[in-house]
Amino acid sequence: MKKVCYTVVLQSQLGPRAGELLLMEDTQAVSGELCLLGRRNRFSGSVLQSGEKYLISGALRSRVDKVPYDAIFTVRQGRLCGGLVTRHGCWDLTGVEVPSSAQKAEPSAAAGG
Repeated sequence: MKKVCYTVVLQSQLGPRAGELLLMEDTQAVSGELCLLGRRNRFSGSVLQSGEKYLISGALRSRVDKVPYDAIFTVRQGRLCGGLVTRHGCWDLTGVEVPSSAQKAEPSAAAGG
């Protein structure tokens, strides 16, 4: 199983929101967590092109709402680019890969605490 972590920025209706996306790829399936607004949001989906293109579904939770989404994104040269389709519109998602050495050196940061 391939695991990659990205620092991401989601351009939502309330402005930019920084967070992390942990992506776990296994053959044709993908799963992981999108961490935004201090919450971990699990997702799952399909690999459209191994190591490069993904289709995922999940829900973003906040203190007052839960927003289901479908997202498609690509990864090229360590850069993630795509969008989340929600009932509130389409929100851009961009990010950069966190080097694996940084993930190991700062496990508390990756764990959100």
